[in-house]
Amino acid sequence: MMLARFIGEVDRDRFPSTVLSLLPPGPLGARIERSNSKVISIGMTNRPKPLDLIRLVHSVSRATPDLLHGWMYHGNVAAMLGSVLSARFRPVIWSIHHTISRLTDENPLSRRLIHLSARLSSRTSAISYCSQVAADDHEKLGFDPGRRVVIPNGTDCSEYRPSAEAGVKLRKLLGLPSARLVVGHVGRFHPMKDQVNLVRAISRAIAKGHDIQGVFIGEGHVDGPVRAAAREFGIDARITTLGVRSDLPEILPGLDVFVLSSAWGEAFSLAVGEAMAAGVPAVVTAVGDSPWLVGSTGVVAPPNDHEALAAGLVKLAEMDADQRRALGDRARQRIIENFSLSLYVRRHLDLYERALAQLPSPLPNRMAS
Repeated sequence: MMLARFIGEVDRDRFPSTVLSLLPPGPLGARIERSNSKVISIGMTNRPKPLDLIRLVHSVSRATPDLLHGWMYHGNVAAMLGSVLSARFRPVIWSIHHTISRLTDENPLSRRLIHLSARLSSRTSAISYCSQVAADDHEKLGFDPGRRVVIPNGTDCSEYRPSAEAGVKLRKLLGLPSARLVVGHVGRFHPMKDQVNLVRAISRAIAKGHDIQGVFIGEGHVDGPVRAAAREFGIDARITTLGVRSDLPEILPGLDVFVLSSAWGEAFSLAVGEAMAAGVPAVVTAVGDSPWLVGSTGVVAPPNDHEALAAGLVKLAEMDADQRRALGDRARQRIIENFSLSLYVRRHLDLYERALAQLPSPLPNRMAS
């Protein structure tokens, strides 16, 4: 998703791009093509074959890029191989959007790619990590610390913005009383996200006398573990479970509080950034770079602690609407000043300029991702 957003914002006259997709590109490929960037599929399957490497090198050579930018482990290794094995070596930048709590939690192929990447990392011009924690995790596994550049995920602050009418519209959509505090969470169901613990925290806050509605948005919530937990804790009517929504920019500003309850595995949460840009204060667990993301504009709780998470909810629930709105305004300003999409693009283009400046002679600017 960040790649599509990034490509859409880059000045194509300055940096025209070609995206080499190892797998069939899917819907994101169409989105990238609408940004006037060419998408080429290598056509790999889950079991790479020697012919795939030949296609990769041929595609890189035909694209004639001046710089290769890999995304994720597979793409990073492919970018390095494409540069080393093609007609001439191009500068290579890697992007890593993943933290590693325990290497044994990764699947076997990812573990092999991580080990290979560590050995290749010193040949890159730079490694762009989306979080400080991600950089620390990878350097402990042998990634070259001299290549570290932390560029946090960026939020489109023109797409995600406050709306005075959003709260009324959301309550009407969900059939909720106007005075009820709406606490939202966005993300697919996954044990890493610890959403059942969030349901427990909401039940504790309700037991303390607060009128709260929890709204869970994402795949796996409509009839999954969150729904079962709501019944188990006796708050079935106070938990709304929605599927995947395409109207998040309209829904998020209608929330009173956003919560990220992850127990592990977060790097730099896009969902929290989008909620903050929409003017919604957040309660987050101290996982990944979430504490850095919210700063003093939200509440940070330790992971795996429903009582601490409930205390964070209660703290914001006890504020009046004006106080929460002021906190949300500060949250939005923090995103604009530190974690906007425009800053994300600018920081990467600065990397490109530095990498291209190391080449022996000036070249027309082209890039491949």
